[in-house]
Amino acid sequence: MKRYRKPLFFLAGLMIPFIGLVWFLFGTPIGVPILMYHKISNDDNIYSIRPELFDRQMQYLADNGFTAISLPQLANSLTGKSALPAKPVVITFDDGYEDNFTTALPILEKYGLRAAVFIAVNKVGQPGYLSWEQIQSMQARNTDIGSHTLSHTALTTLSPAQWEQEVQNSKLELEQRLRKPVTFLAYPHGQFSPAMFDYLKRIGYNGAFSGLTGLNLKDTSLYELKRISILGPKLSLWRFRLQLAKANIESLMGI
Repeated sequence: MKRYRKPLFFLAGLMIPFIGLVWFLFGTPIGVPILMYHKISNDDNIYSIRPELFDRQMQYLADNGFTAISLPQLANSLTGKSALPAKPVVITFDDGYEDNFTTALPILEKYGLRAAVFIAVNKVGQPGYLSWEQIQSMQARNTDIGSHTLSHTALTTLSPAQWEQEVQNSKLELEQRLRKPVTFLAYPHGQFSPAMFDYLKRIGYNGAFSGLTGLNLKDTSLYELKRISILGPKLSLWRFRLQLAKANIESLMGI
């Protein structure tokens, strides 16, 4: 049996890049990709994507048959409660920048796509950030609203009492303002601890988004959902597709 191991490993090593190449060319993921954006603007920093490039990325998704699904749809599919379209994608924005409303939302609507925005509550109304009126308008226009805590401090740097206050009070404030349950959280800086999961579930969060990279399969924990960070103001469509393919390969390899 030993003499067959090397050929088998060699074939497996060839197949994984081949499957990734097929996904790159034809765009069929093995799980649910969740895209993570921050700003859609001409700012020259890593967390910003230029509007014309964001437009091309959204056009690529629409033209290639992707369906942008809601956060409840994602959770229901991963727990086996409902099925998904053939090529689902989740589009998310962290922090709650004003350009998510003024720039990103019209582009999303242009291509019939929806998104989710995670709000750092203490930043609402500050220069460059969404106002409560804009958040309410986004919610009315098919956008899911989630919590990004109060202060956007990495929860792993806080005591249990502090991080519990961050996730609970941000949820309560959003629910009071929006008059709708807020049941999803994005961990600030993507940092979390499994010790947080029980508390999040107990206070009414149905899922939480991490900084882990990859696609989301049926065995993915709802409290450590993976995302693909879309970073860099000059990110080309070619590199955007490569990032999606890379996440697909990592999921195939179990990385």
